Amino acid sequence: MIKKKRLTEEQEQRKLCKWIKANYPNVLYTIDLGGMSLTKTQRIVHNTRCKRGHPDMMFQEWYKDKYCGLAIEFKRTGEFVTYQRPLAKKGEFKTDDAHLMEQLNYIVSLKEREWLAGFVCGIDNAKKVITAYMEAGQNSLDIINKLIYPKIKVI
Repeated sequence: MIKKKRLTEEQEQRKLCKWIKANYPNVLYTIDLGGMSLTKTQRIVHNTRCKRGHPDMMFQEWYKDKYCGLAIEFKRTGEFVTYQRPLAKKGEFKTDDAHLMEQLNYIVSLKEREWLAGFVCGIDNAKKVITAYMEAGQNSLDIINKLIYPKIKVI
């Protein structure tokens, strides 16, 4: 049996970008491939951000006048986000992974600013979340909520 080589997070993100360009050519978005080795210019940009934990993908598109954008912290297929969640305060999370904690805090900050934000694991799930967000159908938030972490409040 031939074992299929697992793609890296960066490879999956590049495939996802090609898919986005083919399916949503007019969408406004930015992507951060921060996990790869950085050039001098990329390092300068990376070090001048307002804070650490910036999401991998940010879509600057409204969702039904409810969310001003979609922010995805992308994890590759087969990777999972684990954190403990006894909520002492609204938006408080706990994890032993310092970088994951920075990402969670950034996501919470975006949610407080009317962004739909969270972790999405795998290219197929990311495509479903992006499609649901862009098409803004009747069940879109339910679809997104099944695939994004932390969960959103569906009203």
